[in-house]
Amino acid sequence: MFSPENINSLLEAILAQSREKGPSMQVTDSNNKNKCNCPLTPSQTLVLIGLIGGVLNVQSVLVDREQTVNIVLQGSLKRKTELDKILDKMGSMSFEEVMKALFERFA
Repeated sequence: MFSPENINSLLEAILAQSREKGPSMQVTDSNNKNKCNCPLTPSQTLVLIGLIGGVLNVQSVLVDREQTVNIVLQGSLKRKTELDKILDKMGSMSFEEVMKALFERFA
């Protein structure tokens, strides 16, 4: 989605803003009477970076009867190794195909 250079520059910009004045978002109540600038917490900043960087993906969005919204995010910080990639390919193969490939390799 983004290159590592783009992600690093976004991260540096967000961290620089949070050090200076703190990034903020406008929150208003239903009557638009009370407005407050709520600074983003470190965990909110990390979630934003994870979404922008492609590390986190939205797995589901749930809305219940009281109109409460739950967003389930899923991601992994672990990078896939060559062995992980091979095992993913082998997962779609039958046991017989895997055994034949192994025996042909060592024969």
